[in-house]
Amino acid sequence: MMIGIGTDILNIHNIENAVKDLKDPFVQKTYTKGELELILSRPVPLNSFATRFAGKEAVFKALLVHPDAVRLNEIEILENENGQPVVFFHGNAKKLAEDKGIKTALISLSYDTDYAIAYAVLSE
Repeated sequence: MMIGIGTDILNIHNIENAVKDLKDPFVQKTYTKGELELILSRPVPLNSFATRFAGKEAVFKALLVHPDAVRLNEIEILENENGQPVVFFHGNAKKLAEDKGIKTALISLSYDTDYAIAYAVLSE
């Protein structure tokens, strides 16, 4: 049974200045260590910063919770062995996902020129 869906679109250049400095509070509050390692291994890290940010927003929307209930770095988007994005929940996001009976978090990430987009579906 589907529990929630979410989508997000982001102008990639809106986060460009913040992600230039990995010590920037935006980076620290948004991305996990694992995500940073993955993002920085990419030829154009900015696109990966943007798609993961959009992905976190889409997952957050699919959780159907109050904006203060989850920090974005509690939603982690890594990859499986085939390069497909995979969502992991940590901290309060993990507890909320468990309480809602979420067993599967599907996500699609994409970008083109100036925009990143993400779509997430959470289900039992």
